[in-house]
Amino acid sequence: MKKIALQLLAVVLIFALGGCGVNKMVKDASNVKYNVTPNPLEMHAGKVPMAINVTFPPKYFNKQAYLVITPYLVSDIDKESEIAFKSQTLQGEKVKDNNPMISYKEGGSYKYVDTLDYNSIYRRSHVELRMNVSKGANGKKLELAKITVASGIITTPELVTKGLLVDNPVVKTADGKMLGSMSTVVPTIAKPQPRELAKKLVLYYPLQQSYLPVKEQVKPDVDSFLNTFKKCKEDPNLQLLGVDIASYASPDGPIPLNHDLVIGRGKTATGFVSKKFKKVKEADVANAIQRATTPDEDWDGFKALVENSNIKDKDLILRVLQMYSDPNVREQEIKKMAEVYEVLKKDILPKLRRAEIQAKFKSVERTDEQYVDVAKNNPDILSQEELFYAAQVATGADKEAIYKKYIEMYPNDWRAYNNLAVYYLENGQFDNAEAQLLKANEIDANNPSVINNLGAVYWMKGDYQKAKEYFEKAANLGGSNENINYNLGVIAIMEGDYQKALDLFGARPTFNKALAQLLTGDAQGAENTINQVKSECAYNYYLKAVIAARLDKADDVYSNLQKAVAKKADLKEYAKNDLEFRKYFDEDQFKAIVE
Repeated sequence: MKKIALQLLAVVLIFALGGCGVNKMVKDASNVKYNVTPNPLEMHAGKVPMAINVTFPPKYFNKQAYLVITPYLVSDIDKESEIAFKSQTLQGEKVKDNNPMISYKEGGSYKYVDTLDYNSIYRRSHVELRMNVSKGANGKKLELAKITVASGIITTPELVTKGLLVDNPVVKTADGKMLGSMSTVVPTIAKPQPRELAKKLVLYYPLQQSYLPVKEQVKPDVDSFLNTFKKCKEDPNLQLLGVDIASYASPDGPIPLNHDLVIGRGKTATGFVSKKFKKVKEADVANAIQRATTPDEDWDGFKALVENSNIKDKDLILRVLQMYSDPNVREQEIKKMAEVYEVLKKDILPKLRRAEIQAKFKSVERTDEQYVDVAKNNPDILSQEELFYAAQVATGADKEAIYKKYIEMYPNDWRAYNNLAVYYLENGQFDNAEAQLLKANEIDANNPSVINNLGAVYWMKGDYQKAKEYFEKAANLGGSNENINYNLGVIAIMEGDYQKALDLFGARPTFNKALAQLLTGDAQGAENTINQVKSECAYNYYLKAVIAARLDKADDVYSNLQKAVAKKADLKEYAKNDLEFRKYFDEDQFKAIVE
């Protein structure tokens, strides 16, 4: 095609310029060589660079010639659309100007370099060189035939944003659009395991008495203790193991008396608790009561209280306990410290005249569905860990409701605000997501997970520069999380630094890692990676088709492209103009898929 065009050019110039001195250039125009790099043209970071090496043979370029070259990018999609690269003027030896000069005797070459902003209308296009020649700058100019020197444009890097649909949860906007999001960081916990729980009620008695004062019977601790059993009855996943009652006497007074007090207090405590259980219809609990064996005098409890007190001479008291084991001697020695003993009578000994009722429970394993159901209907019976897990495994509106309940009960946990924000982001509620993340940041400032997720929100809002700043900030704050690195890898692809993207993506197989491998020239590595990505997304199959085209695997091109367009019909038009498939444009099997 080039040769024919140049021959026509020669004929035109011979008649137009006759003996003007440049007709030999026209006659020998086929000896001029053109090499375009890359060919086809490629889009990187939103730009389309091009380099053309033009080589002129010896004794070709007339000494008085003035040659203007202008490349044009001409759309094959819209035949009326074209865009000019910059023009370049070359001159012969005798032209008095400041343009690059080509020697007549030796010939020479010129490297033309320029870059255009990418426009999708030129995805399928071609590069034309349009030249005019004259004798000197002011001579008569003649437009010559258009010479096609390259095709364009490979736009595979723009698939990076489609890869977000494959690699990350899909964002559903209010108007029904499905968008790809940057990767978010959602702190999770392991499923809570069955555990033993205990609830204790302590009843206090008067000096040398076994009856239970009324004030002890009606104190709030009693209602709180009984409510635990009500919750147990409401929760089929919580089992009562038993109720232990232990009674004690303070180590003052005669040992026989204290022995009787221990027994008496145990009886009154057991009677009181049993009666309370019956009133709340917990007779089965009453049958689980067991009496624990306790010492007649609680010297161990006495020692523990003294150790944890601020009594002035507590070291002296503890030394007495260490020196003497006989309880009568201990009591006599302590009473000799009259001032100290008065403090003990007021602050320590009354706390030892008691009965301790301890209920023991065991949780049993719940399914995820059971956790969600309990969290929705009776969240108060769940522990903090269990409620968080329920929100974590819930879906849809249940997730939002449970996280809100969790925040109401535990307002200082940044994780809940963060995770609720991710829920909002994935449902297209970007303002709500930002508000929750800002609350999380107030609780735990500069948390890498929160900062990364703010970047994801700003990305969805279209503020890509701010998103990039937040992703970089998250990484600088120590966020080595693979999701943060993934986001920075996506940014690197968009900026045309494909090797940096690969370094950031690491070992995890993703669509965009395969894309980065392909863009660095490793088509085989890209195929290995994409085959590990488990996704039925149309774009996943589309990238497989592109990789197959690079590897000259025609059958894989057709099978994957067929799956892609079956899932997303508008990929037909996209593939029809994708120069990755230029070798297949005229094949009937390809046409049947895209038309």
